[in-house]
Amino acid sequence: MTTQHKKQLSPEQPFDEVLELVQPMITSILLRCRIYKDFEYYRHIASIAVWEAWRKADQSKGLFSAYIYTTVKGKILKELSKEKSFENMNTPMDHETINYIRDHEMSERKPVLIECIMSHLKFEERKILLLFYVEGYSYLEIAKELGLSVDAVKKRRTRIMIKLRELLDSTDE
Repeated sequence: MTTQHKKQLSPEQPFDEVLELVQPMITSILLRCRIYKDFEYYRHIASIAVWEAWRKADQSKGLFSAYIYTTVKGKILKELSKEKSFENMNTPMDHETINYIRDHEMSERKPVLIECIMSHLKFEERKILLLFYVEGYSYLEIAKELGLSVDAVKKRRTRIMIKLRELLDSTDE
């Protein structure tokens, strides 16, 4: 046989076969949703969505492949939305934390507060803070300077902000 026939998707096919046939579709959806990190995690979410579509499919309501596509894309978008919502609710505000330290420094506290807090940070953490807040570097510039990925710099900055808040809370007691 010289021509390759595309196998028609059907809910009567075994799930493993359906999942294998839709792998290019899943890759396309992930790329269209601009997923470039945690690729395997989102591929897993997509596989679960395919399973759900396969279980609930009703061919009288339309094409099975279209149902799979909308189910997978919907699950991916829902997960991205949940992740963004989590980040917004759990990422401390950078400037708010830095301003809090500065305001406390200028108020009743001795000028050693910043030095005390900074002494609890690792060298790399101090460097990230200085590059970001004092030098005004972007995430990309900091990543290049430290030999890290942009995502790694963002995660470390978030952890630093959490650590600073914890240190501030402990000095308030």
